[in-house]
Amino acid sequence: MGNRVKGKAKKKSIKAAVHSGMSTKRKLSRMGKNRKKDHAGLDATFIGRAKVLKKLQISLKDFRRLCILKGVYPREPRGRAPRNKKGQVFYHIKDVKALNHEPILDQFREFKSFMKKVRKSANRNEKDEARRKQPLAPKYTLHHLVRERYPRFADALGDLDDALCLVNLFACLPSDGRIQAGITRKSQQLAASWGAYCATTGSVTKSFISVKGVYMEAEIMISGQGIPVRWVSPHNFTQHIPQGVDFRVMLTFFEFYETLLGFVLYKLYGELGVRYPLATGATIDNKSAAGNIVSSATLHPTLGGKATSVLAANLSSLQTALKEASKGNSAADAVKDALQNETGEEEQQLDGASAKEGKKASKANKKKQKQLMQSIDEALKGVKQDDESEDESEDGDMDQDDEDQVPIAAPLREALEAIDDSAMSNDDSNVNIITDPEAQKRHQLFHNLTFFLSREIPRGYLELIILSYGGKVGWEGQDSPIAIDDSAITHHITDRPKLLPSYAKLPKSREYIQPQWILDCANFNFVLPIEKYGVGMELPPHLSPWVNDKEEGYVPKYQEEVERLRNGEILEASDDDMAKNEKESNGDKDESSSEEEVSPAHVLKKGIEAQGEDDSEDDNSDEEEDDEEAERSALKKKRTDDEEAAHLAKSLMSKKAARLYGRMQHGIAQKQAKVDNLHKKRREIEDTREKTKDGKTLLKLKVERLKKERKDKEDAYADTGGSMKKKRRKN
Repeated sequence: MGNRVKGKAKKKSIKAAVHSGMSTKRKLSRMGKNRKKDHAGLDATFIGRAKVLKKLQISLKDFRRLCILKGVYPREPRGRAPRNKKGQVFYHIKDVKALNHEPILDQFREFKSFMKKVRKSANRNEKDEARRKQPLAPKYTLHHLVRERYPRFADALGDLDDALCLVNLFACLPSDGRIQAGITRKSQQLAASWGAYCATTGSVTKSFISVKGVYMEAEIMISGQGIPVRWVSPHNFTQHIPQGVDFRVMLTFFEFYETLLGFVLYKLYGELGVRYPLATGATIDNKSAAGNIVSSATLHPTLGGKATSVLAANLSSLQTALKEASKGNSAADAVKDALQNETGEEEQQLDGASAKEGKKASKANKKKQKQLMQSIDEALKGVKQDDESEDESEDGDMDQDDEDQVPIAAPLREALEAIDDSAMSNDDSNVNIITDPEAQKRHQLFHNLTFFLSREIPRGYLELIILSYGGKVGWEGQDSPIAIDDSAITHHITDRPKLLPSYAKLPKSREYIQPQWILDCANFNFVLPIEKYGVGMELPPHLSPWVNDKEEGYVPKYQEEVERLRNGEILEASDDDMAKNEKESNGDKDESSSEEEVSPAHVLKKGIEAQGEDDSEDDNSDEEEDDEEAERSALKKKRTDDEEAAHLAKSLMSKKAARLYGRMQHGIAQKQAKVDNLHKKRREIEDTREKTKDGKTLLKLKVERLKKERKDKEDAYADTGGSMKKKRRKN
């Protein structure tokens, strides 16, 4: 036993832990509780993709679809990665829990089991059984996801940019591989429905043509607030599908955006009093060579004719629906419709034992309705007769006219007051399509202007812009509402280096311009002169409407010219015109001087006057030089004082404030350097365009000088017996 005393506890070894003799409570309070693995911290908050797939028990393909539809994306943990696992994809635990409770996940599992049954029948060579099972495949909808991701309508409009870009892209792609013909037709229909709404309400505010496509922006008014929506439409070229693009992911996005656009268009069309989707009357069998759907409906009510494009078909259907919704503007029609609706609802509610009482009440109501109809019809007839009598007798007394109007207005007022307020509120006869003042102003830009598009002009975006700004449009084709020789055409849009000989037979009242004129007028909201946009002319720069010149610090020259035009100023003539005018004036002077007879006294008098003018000009130039030197010295002194004050203020700053000030000054200097570079390029371009007395530009003179120097060197080298010309190698 050694030195151990009986009855006492055995002493702990020196190597034992300090807390070995502590109780459980003391150990927890002092040391804390050991955490289990993956239950707290970054390891529990962020989970890898492989672990998520194991937790949800789905394939990677279904997981990608579910994340796209649900709006779940990978997240990067702040700071370090969990367990130093760099380069992995992590998902938040809350997103994973939301995916685990998604109803679509059950539909994916049901579809997976269904496909197992179909494959089993196919492997057994039971083809009839497999075909029978195909229509029984489980289906799902994405309506609840749209309502979940966008609880407000403004949120859906704010996220509409990507949806419109993808829909316009699929509308231009050919039906090949995974892109089926139904997807292309659906994309064309959605894009045309959106374009029809923007063109009808005048919502298009900005447009710009680039290499990638045509960028457009529309302003949608929601409860008095304008929400900008921007999208890009590809050019109408033959699209070649690249091999490295995963169209499964794009089709999943299209599946969700299709539902989102359906919700948005239903809401927007409902505000116009039109039910969406529209009955375009288009059939799949009647298709043109370009894949467009033929519509049997007329195009724009102001244009007439038939249309083969999807946009024209939707415009036609929308205008027809608006016309039907705005029917019955007269008081008699409104009263008749309201009373017919009320009687129809009352008759449907009658049933059982109260049918007889309801019939009696309906008979009494019908009598009242007949009396109201008669009073309204008499009032309206009286109004017409009163108008005719006023046209015949214009010299009648005003008091007599007022007395005649009293018995006519009284029954009309009584009839209108007898109608329920609910019936009047449900009446869509007073539907005002464009209510925004800015949209009304834009819609008047191309008012009373008729455009005709040549066959080489892309029709889609130009038709949308022209109709949105209140113009009328026709095109070169069989379904055009406007003939090419129509005298009402004011602007003929063509994109050729010179006009065709056949255009000589057309009326002379039209102007031939290039397509850029339409977009520039729409962006500046001002009808520009057409001299710079004529056929074969070098076009002015196509400025982007999304660049803020004040923030950039540089205003392009053409922007300044347009602002001067809008202010009513008269622009100076171009350099070519000025050179021509100078030549003509010099020629006139030479002719006049040769015709006149000059006497010696006259020459002496002219010499004395010229000498006096030279002396006065020298005195004035000396005074101007002195003033300029004084101004330069004052500016230099002011600049040095400002620099000294800034240096003194910086020396009094703290180290942190001085660094922040230095960063600010560095950013300002970079921005100013960009602006100075733009001004330098502008001066160089203007200098190269300036012409000398010979009519040659500086650039042409430089080329001639370099050629002359090259020739002199060749001649000098040829004198030595050599040659600077390269010899062709013999094959």
